[in-house]
Amino acid sequence: MSHSKFRNKNVILCLIFLFSLLSSSSHASTTDQALRAIEKNDFKTALKELLPLAEKGDKDAQFLMGMLYDAGKGVPQDPSIAASWYKKAAQQNHSIAQLYLGILYHSGEGVKKDYREAVRWFQPAADKGNDQAQFFLGWMYADGKGVSKDENKAIGLLTKSAVQKNTRAMGILSTLLFSRFPQTKADQDLIDAYVWSHLAAEYDPIQFSTTTRMMIEKYCTEEQIKKAKKSMEDWKLKWRNSPPK
Repeated sequence: MSHSKFRNKNVILCLIFLFSLLSSSSHASTTDQALRAIEKNDFKTALKELLPLAEKGDKDAQFLMGMLYDAGKGVPQDPSIAASWYKKAAQQNHSIAQLYLGILYHSGEGVKKDYREAVRWFQPAADKGNDQAQFFLGWMYADGKGVSKDENKAIGLLTKSAVQKNTRAMGILSTLLFSRFPQTKADQDLIDAYVWSHLAAEYDPIQFSTTTRMMIEKYCTEEQIKKAKKSMEDWKLKWRNSPPK
């Protein structure tokens, strides 16, 4: 999935999440009226509500302005304007704005591609537990983009993302664990590689189309597969009882 398709999909998901918070919240937010307008596809009203708030420094309004320009809702789609609004919100520690701004720097959409700048914005969002930021940052440590290549940091970040049911993190994590197995000879690396590759395939059709899990399975003993399947069931039970945010 391309960065833009991923981001646009998540813009929509983020709006749905914001609507759910609005409907369940017992207190009013400065952006409530704008969110209600967006929910009705009344972007003219949304923009009228958001712009003065954003110009006064309201980070939620700034983030929403960025989302509207990012998705082209009520305004011409313009990632450069989206980036400018995301940055204003990100500088006020808005974690989702930090994530989306990092993605723009990572892809070079709306801003000049800059991996170091992407890392700068992914890091605080990842520190707050955002699984997408953890995924991107882990991926960058795995590839050595914007940071010194560090397999251990990559695996640590990707694991934090994977346990939140991020299937892209699962896919890369399983590959890293499998690739280091010949050096470590650690059973747990092979078991975990099996776990994450199979869970990724089960929850994500794109991951299902990859062949990594079948290759990993060929290297596993019956006992390792048994342990891996038990671990998979444990993760599924945990996710059912406490769905990832």
